[in-house]
Amino acid sequence: MKPDEYNKIKELYSKNVITPLKRDTNHLFKYLNTPERLPSNRKRRVFYASDATKCERSLGWAVTGIPKSNKVSDKSYKIFALGDAIHELLSDRYRKITGWKFYEEHPGEICQTEEDKPDFLLNYRVDGIMIREDWETNDLFGIDTDTFVCEFKSIGDFPYSTGRNRNRKVYWHGAEDVPKYDHFAQLQMGMLGEGIEWGILHYQNKNNSEEAIHIIKLDREFATSLVNKLWKIGVDAQNGIIVDQPFKAYPNRTSTDLMKTKTVNGETSRTDWQCIYCDYRDKCWKLNKFKEEE
Repeated sequence: MKPDEYNKIKELYSKNVITPLKRDTNHLFKYLNTPERLPSNRKRRVFYASDATKCERSLGWAVTGIPKSNKVSDKSYKIFALGDAIHELLSDRYRKITGWKFYEEHPGEICQTEEDKPDFLLNYRVDGIMIREDWETNDLFGIDTDTFVCEFKSIGDFPYSTGRNRNRKVYWHGAEDVPKYDHFAQLQMGMLGEGIEWGILHYQNKNNSEEAIHIIKLDREFATSLVNKLWKIGVDAQNGIIVDQPFKAYPNRTSTDLMKTKTVNGETSRTDWQCIYCDYRDKCWKLNKFKEEE
């Protein structure tokens, strides 16, 4: 509220609004942020559809069972929970489409075998599959197909909105106009696994509820190349080959965290977002006095 608006109610607030001590709020958040599930001791041995465009270095560690060096933060858990709530909302809305049956949270796998090569296994879970009812004659989006793979994404303002300068020239292609590459690739993997030619990528801006829909066609050559890339990462990792750091990041002076930006001689460089949210950032960038287990 504006200062003059606040001044009008300042006395009312002074009598009735209490700001708790940080100690007390921390005590409350300790319980509010308690995970619903106990941590699992299961070691990861397979790939997931969302790995299609992830850092090859961290994937090499992940699929060979190397423990993560960084835990998921309380903030990330809350972001995930908000995303789950938006997914449930979208699923409920898709069930309302007349003439189409919506199957939520559909799991599957892509398994490949080749002589003299470890088997490849990728698990995926698409947000939904829509199948045309036998009596329905109208096409969705004017496309002659009986099935769609659905992928729902909640997203913030910055990656969602297209950025333009004063001359209306685009300096950032937002997801409202152009699908994010990692989301496009993830949906391609789901369509490849299901053998379905068409997909729906549905974005909802979690800041203002704006929405955008992209219709995606399966590109088998592209999707297969992603599978082969992941397969190679897995084989190399099992042979002890982990690639060098493919992204740039800048540890702070005390090597306790990564800086978002670093300025040297007037030139500003930015830490890649993949590193900021990586489960292996301490291990990769030797933060917080990280030491390899003997």
